[in-house]
Amino acid sequence: MIMNDLAAPGLTVDKGLQALLDTVAQDPTGPLAVGVAGPAGHGKTALLAELERIHHRAGIAVRTTAPEPDEPVDPDTVVLVDDAHLLDDARTEALLRLAAGRRHRLVVAHRPWPRSAAFSELVDALRRDGQAVLLTPFTREQTAAYLAATPELGRAADLVDFVHTQTAGVPRDVERLAHGLVGAETRTGTVDPPRSVILEFGPDLDVQPAAVRRLLLALAAGGALPVSMLGALLGRDPAGVDELIATTRAAGLLGADGRLAPIVRRAVATLSPSTERTAVWRRLTELQLARGGAVLPLVRSLLAVGALGDCPAATLAAAADEALADEPAFVPRYW
Repeated sequence: MIMNDLAAPGLTVDKGLQALLDTVAQDPTGPLAVGVAGPAGHGKTALLAELERIHHRAGIAVRTTAPEPDEPVDPDTVVLVDDAHLLDDARTEALLRLAAGRRHRLVVAHRPWPRSAAFSELVDALRRDGQAVLLTPFTREQTAAYLAATPELGRAADLVDFVHTQTAGVPRDVERLAHGLVGAETRTGTVDPPRSVILEFGPDLDVQPAAVRRLLLALAAGGALPVSMLGALLGRDPAGVDELIATTRAAGLLGADGRLAPIVRRAVATLSPSTERTAVWRRLTELQLARGGAVLPLVRSLLAVGALGDCPAATLAAAADEALADEPAFVPRYW
């Protein structure tokens, strides 16, 4: 914690998104100017795919790429653009002209970060003249609904709790875990996701910048980490730490509360190169000791992910001293 594609038949939406889909289905040629924001894995692509299907069924042409600067766009063609945060300024401004003209039907999906000045102007225009949609994690009820649509799993309360707790409701991760549990052991008392599901996070982690991977490793170690401590660990000033946090959230790997979902935490600890993991966690424990902070919570976290061997002897000794005060039986079990 920091102090300071779903298939169309399984698309799970809240009342607000359902209202948008219903409105478009009832009047496919009506006004449409929507900005859809959400981290990776929250259903932007699935929502655009559903909108594309609705328009195709109505016989309306669909364009799924941003136009080139000064490229004419038929007003009868609906424009659906995914990952718009990756567009250069020229294409972003081309979309802005479409939005400002109010003649074109336009839906733009994007992550909340990064956001250039030109892109911020586009987002503001869509919010001002149309509708802004924010995609959030599933509620427990939405997770239950998704699992119920997977007949092999059903929606037993203990299974819903397990999936929702492990994933923190991130739709991409709910889907991964649900599919991974099909045919696996799903009785009450399930404690770990299948390894096959953990491995699916590999590509998500591999594409992250090195600084983001180090941030994830620090958070995977657990405990409350002040921004100042993260800055020392990552070699960033507070603004730089904030930017890394925003990037990590936008990638769908960090919750709005500054916590890693249990399944992400396990993936980070399991799939990160051992040398990188050891370097980050050793440095983290050194910083915690230097500032006089408690290290027992950190050691417990390392123990929970099976990485106690990466913990320096001085940290283990300090943690043992802390444990002696409140839980002396804990020490001889592990030291």
